[in-house]
Amino acid sequence: MVEARVRYLPVKIKGRPEFKMAYWDIDSGKEGPCLLVTAALHGNEVQGSEVIRRFCPVAEKNIVKGRMLLVPFANPLALWNRRPHIVSTLAMPKGKQVERIIKGKKMMVPDSRENVNCTWPGKPGGNEAEQMSYILFKSIVQQATHNIDLHCWNRFWVTAALPRNDEKRIEFAMAGALPFVIPRPPLPPGRKGITPPCTLTTLFNDTGRMAFAVEFSGQYVVIEKEVQRGVRMLSNCSKYLSLFKGSLEGLKETVICKDEKTREVKVMAPDKGLFIENGLSTGDFVKRGCLLGTLFKDSDLKSVEIKAPTGGYLYAYGRHRSSCDVDLADMHPYSDKGDVLAIIFKKGIKE
Repeated sequence: MVEARVRYLPVKIKGRPEFKMAYWDIDSGKEGPCLLVTAALHGNEVQGSEVIRRFCPVAEKNIVKGRMLLVPFANPLALWNRRPHIVSTLAMPKGKQVERIIKGKKMMVPDSRENVNCTWPGKPGGNEAEQMSYILFKSIVQQATHNIDLHCWNRFWVTAALPRNDEKRIEFAMAGALPFVIPRPPLPPGRKGITPPCTLTTLFNDTGRMAFAVEFSGQYVVIEKEVQRGVRMLSNCSKYLSLFKGSLEGLKETVICKDEKTREVKVMAPDKGLFIENGLSTGDFVKRGCLLGTLFKDSDLKSVEIKAPTGGYLYAYGRHRSSCDVDLADMHPYSDKGDVLAIIFKKGIKE
């Protein structure tokens, strides 16, 4: 058994008191890959932190080669702020706003430079987010050959792995046996090396290493089912990299890998009303005609059954809007006409 050593990374951010960030270093003493697992780059995405805590003793017991760097709180300043970013406030939960042209329209959107996971490899003289990513990059990230970056999106979306869209990286992500695998765009033809600023997994993939992100279902919370799912995923991926011995678990379970054959069907609210869910969960398989829920209309107190227009797997379930990860009002089950109530992934399924 290899002991996990607690190491402390000095973090000095301009204008703030210096502090030390704790992480685990598990070194087998034998040549092999170096897997970096990161969590809580966003302060409201903490399920991965508990996944790492539970996984650490598993890694101590099972590692046979290589090394693991486990960083459960990769952005302590955002964690202490209890919000997505270091600068997030109650009035601006995602941070400072900047004007951008999106689809020909001027819109105010969160400033990506305040998002640690959009600033890699960082800047020593940049803002707080850029300084944080630079410190991590110089001290920890450069040592690793592989990365699994643990995030959380809103509770209305299914847990998914997000690898780059190439065969080897999809295979790495599929080994985790998570319910969904959603490949991201491949490296553009002719482009070599990183184009900063970028995400942490992009940094790894653009420098010839392998990485993928995971999005657990639910922010601001720790859910036991998600934690167990995450520990198994890390164990499986460790076996895939030969850091552990043994067979991968859960490979007989259905894993939906989105590709050009996957049809995405959105179920929209036909009118205004309160959408009452029918006890389903993201990732569930639904048959065509299955009752998804009931729309309780305030205009005439009538109830409208919302049924699945096709068979498939629930990628998203429940009324929500784009800022539901930071704004309680956007989790409210009252729907306007045309609001998305569910998204079904249909792939090779006969009606």
